[in-house]
Amino acid sequence: MELIGTLGKLRLAALRLSRGNLHHASKPLTNPTLLRPFSTSPPSLETSPTQRPLRHRDLQTSLLPDLTQIDPVLDHDPSPPSTLDHGKAFRTNRPQSLVFNAPMEDLDESQTPLTSWEMARLLKKSLVVKRVVNMNGKGKQPSMYALVVVGNENGLAGYGEGKDEEASRAVRKATNRAIKNLKYFERYDDRTVYMDIEKKFHATTVFLRSRPPGFGNRSNHIIHEICCCVGIHDISGKVIGSHNPMNVVKATFEALNHQRLPEDIAKMRGKKVLDVQHVYYGAQ
Repeated sequence: MELIGTLGKLRLAALRLSRGNLHHASKPLTNPTLLRPFSTSPPSLETSPTQRPLRHRDLQTSLLPDLTQIDPVLDHDPSPPSTLDHGKAFRTNRPQSLVFNAPMEDLDESQTPLTSWEMARLLKKSLVVKRVVNMNGKGKQPSMYALVVVGNENGLAGYGEGKDEEASRAVRKATNRAIKNLKYFERYDDRTVYMDIEKKFHATTVFLRSRPPGFGNRSNHIIHEICCCVGIHDISGKVIGSHNPMNVVKATFEALNHQRLPEDIAKMRGKKVLDVQHVYYGAQ
C-alpha cells in the first residue's frame, strides 16, 4: 500500500512539472524594450526600437499628436477659473481658412476715388434682399440676391447687385459694386431736378417732376430711397408699368442722367446762362 501511494505521488509531481514547463513556454514576452509600436511581427533583437520602421510606410512620428499635452479646444482646462463667467470652449465663428466662400474685403482707395473716411460715411440702402434659385443638372441651387443703392446725399450715387449663399455676403458684394459705380447727378438748387422727366426702361416708365421748396419727397418707395442717397429733397415721382425693383432703379438713374441743364438750353437759345436760369427755372 505504501509503494502504491509513493508511485502515485511521483506521477502527480511529474504531471505538475510538465504542466509548468508548458506554461513557461507559452508565456509571452513582457519586456517593453523588445516590443515596437504598430508592429504585427515579432521584433528582431539585432535592431533597436528607434531604428525599426513603423507599420505604415507613410506614417511619421513627428505628425502624430502629442497626447501628453492639453488641447485648448478638446480638453477641459483643469485650473479653476478666476471668475464665475466661464469662457466658451469652442469658437463662435469658423476660422477664415475653413470658409470656402469668404466675404469680399472692404474696398481700398486704389479701387475708388473716395477715401476710406468718405466711403464709411456713405448712405447705404438695401432695396431688395431675397432668396433665388438656380436650376441646373444638380437640381435647385438656392442663393441670396441683394440690390443696394449708396450715395453721399450731395449728388453722388450708384447702385449694385450681388449674389451669394449668405445674405450678409450678398449685401457686401452689392455694396462694393455700388461704390465702384458711383456717378454724379446735377441738381437744381441742390434740392430738386431741373425739369420734369419721363423715362421708359423696358416695361417700366418713370415720371419725375420738379417741385417747389418744402414740397418733400413724394414718390415711389424705390425712387424715394434713390433720391435720399442723391440728395434730392423736393420731388414728385411715379412708376407706371412693371414695378420690378431692378428696372425701376435703372430707369430712375437714367432719368436723372438725362436732364437738360441750363448750359445746354442757353446754347440752343443763344442766350446767357443767367437769363435761361431765370426764365426756365424761376431763379431769384
